[in-house]
Amino acid sequence: MTITDHRPEIIELTDEQQRREWQAFTLSDLPEMISAMHVCHAVRAIADTPLLERLRSGPRNPADGLLAGIDPDMGPGFLRYLVNRGILETRGEEYFLTRLGEFLTTDVSLARLGVYVDAYGMVTSRTGDLLTGKAVYGKDVVRDGGKLGAHCDTLFSAFHTPTLLTAMRGRNVQRILDIGCGGGQLVVDACLRDPSLTGIGLDIDADAVAVANEHARTSGVADRVQFVVGDAFAPKTWPKECFEADGLCMMSALHEHFRHGEQAVIDLLNEIGATFPDLKILLIGEPEIRYDSRENDDDFFLIHVLTGQGLPRDRAAWFDVFAKSDLTCRRMYTRPEAGPRLCFYDLAGKDQP
Repeated sequence: MTITDHRPEIIELTDEQQRREWQAFTLSDLPEMISAMHVCHAVRAIADTPLLERLRSGPRNPADGLLAGIDPDMGPGFLRYLVNRGILETRGEEYFLTRLGEFLTTDVSLARLGVYVDAYGMVTSRTGDLLTGKAVYGKDVVRDGGKLGAHCDTLFSAFHTPTLLTAMRGRNVQRILDIGCGGGQLVVDACLRDPSLTGIGLDIDADAVAVANEHARTSGVADRVQFVVGDAFAPKTWPKECFEADGLCMMSALHEHFRHGEQAVIDLLNEIGATFPDLKILLIGEPEIRYDSRENDDDFFLIHVLTGQGLPRDRAAWFDVFAKSDLTCRRMYTRPEAGPRLCFYDLAGKDQP
């Protein structure tokens, strides 16, 4: 017998306890959850490196530069992992996004993923410390506001700018003020889509305002749009430019004021109404939590719990708040099958039609 003919004896060792432990794990859905977690990070890595653009338009062959700038030891294995997960497929020596890969890497998909992985990942990864008080949100742990703003801009542009324009046009608004504008995407996008519109953005973050003004310049609307620094929750302190607006909007911000109590929200609405007596519209865009597991609603709820933000409310609760204020809610707009779930409330003084 030659050495090549030798085959070692293979012995499988199993017992009841072992089988029960492994069945408990496999039936718990944890294998799929672990895979999903890693796929999330892998998809972000595709987008955060040159790989996504190359997979879309080339080069797609490692020999031609697909992995240029990627660690030469990790790159090939990472591609193989993506093939195993069904995100990539090979055609000869080239790599292509599968249909699944294309769906995972749309602008909207990457933005939705980015909200939870990029912006809030460092928060949810320390859930235990936050629950036990070993870490305090705002001191030891903070969300990434810059990335949150960028991803929300993408989602608003895709889903909600048309709603804002519909509401503003319906009230014949000429100049809008976006309260808490962040990087300014909403105002810039609205003015690009409606050449008759001008806009102002207000944000407390000077760096965000600088980014917004540069965005207006590069988008070609700097002659119609400007951004200024100010506290969204202190209307009487706003720069004088803000008072030129005849239509105001506040997107996904007012609910955070509930941390100071419901009356604080009512007082703010009343102050805005008194400061802008001829206001045509105050459009409040607010996410609506429904406490279910559809469309990541429960994930959205969790990040608000962990960060101590005022919890978004459903429409019925908002109607009660508006009824206690000096403003009237004239109309509500909804946009099904868009994320996040938002309701847009058209408010004005009680003497406005």
